[in-house]
Amino acid sequence: MRTLKWSRVAKFSNYFLPRRWPWIVGTAVGIALVWGLSGILSPALSQMGTMHTVMSQPENVIWGELFKPDSKPILRVKSGDRIMMETVSHEGILADQGDTVEFFTKAGITRDKILSDQLKVKATVKKTGPGPHVITGPIFVEGAEPGDVLEIKTLKIDYRVPYGVISNRHSKGALPGEYPENNAPIYTKVIPLDTQREIGLFRPSNGRPNIEIPLKPFMGIMGVVPANPEEAVNSVPPGIYGGNIDIKHIGEGTSLYLPVQVPGALFYSGDPHCAQGNGEVALTAIECSLTPIFELVVHKDMKLETPMAQTPEAWLAIGLDQDLDEAMKKSVRESLRIVEEKYGLTKQDALLLGSAAIDFEVSQVVDIVKGIHGVISKELLKDLET
Repeated sequence: MRTLKWSRVAKFSNYFLPRRWPWIVGTAVGIALVWGLSGILSPALSQMGTMHTVMSQPENVIWGELFKPDSKPILRVKSGDRIMMETVSHEGILADQGDTVEFFTKAGITRDKILSDQLKVKATVKKTGPGPHVITGPIFVEGAEPGDVLEIKTLKIDYRVPYGVISNRHSKGALPGEYPENNAPIYTKVIPLDTQREIGLFRPSNGRPNIEIPLKPFMGIMGVVPANPEEAVNSVPPGIYGGNIDIKHIGEGTSLYLPVQVPGALFYSGDPHCAQGNGEVALTAIECSLTPIFELVVHKDMKLETPMAQTPEAWLAIGLDQDLDEAMKKSVRESLRIVEEKYGLTKQDALLLGSAAIDFEVSQVVDIVKGIHGVISKELLKDLET
């Protein structure tokens, strides 16, 4: 990088330029300033990819399943490009919630605040899978091949509506058969959002004071198309392809890394959340329509067998399995790999370290395939960085 030496410019103007030529000095300084700034700014500008916009119109979404290897891409991008992607929440448009307008207006949401794209999806998009999710995509990333890794950077997330929904359904959630009470098919609650204050208003049904839930938006589903089409028939279970991972830490300023399964990766996203507790025990988070901005980066020199994520503060070691015990084992093994590869500890030492200083959290227990993520503090291991 070229750095402008202001002391040299000053000496030149003081000792070698006639005082009657101030315009020469101004010109010289101007040229020097542009020259210096170009050296600073041009690398950043040259590295910034193209920005694309993807709308959540009916032809850009599917409902209930994931995309498959033969799905037609709605967009082709290059590694490093950015996508502003509209997403639609499924809560409020599912059959067991009745008429969508009535559902929301009875909860105090005025008709003009209801997202028109939700109504369009309900009216025009066929629900083709058993899952509840509305998925936007797929996006073909040029150069991405099986064996590569796709990094999904979540740069920013904006709210689309001032409401969210939490639901518990019969035979689902962490306590199937016990809740909803009295064998009701569904117990659901609309959550008004104050996006300026970043809170959601939980209104107890028995008259107790309202509870303000801090908002922390993230995308529940970010994925690449699985190589096996059978893994795409239901949008609910996550897998090595990502999908419905539901990890609340993967919001703005974070990266999710996924092993590419098919040419072009075929990225998609959906299941937007405004807030979620680890476990997601009722069945859903605060489901709310969001507009994330992603940057997609292909890594040719990186190998992964399972999803991995990082936040500014931590690495996330992800374990997925229908058996929660097995998901825990997979998360621990992944944490050992991360600590060994990134910080040089032996796996035996990493296991002891994990027992003392790594938190293993239940991501969710409600998506058929359950999730555990180990939170590996970067601050803890900063002196081991190479």
